[in-house]
Amino acid sequence: MKTEQLLLSSLDITEDEYIFKGQFILSGKGKSKQVDMEQLDQQAYLEELKEYFDLEEPTSEIRNKLISMVVEKAQIGSKIVDGKNY
Repeated sequence: MKTEQLLLSSLDITEDEYIFKGQFILSGKGKSKQVDMEQLDQQAYLEELKEYFDLEEPTSEIRNKLISMVVEKAQIGSKIVDGKNY
């Protein structure tokens, strides 16, 4: 199974001075698991997710894709305004 095929739901994110903390539920193949975003920095936890959902990608790629899914779901944008109209 590919990481993109997982369903990310029940996303809850808090932000304190640009430090984001969050939790969400991953679902796929009739299984689901609650995930704390801080756990995504732990190699052992990423291995556990990989085995639990039978994911194909390496753990570093799994982490990056999950973070991208969280950002997309939360629609977190940068507060930094630079460029032409700055």
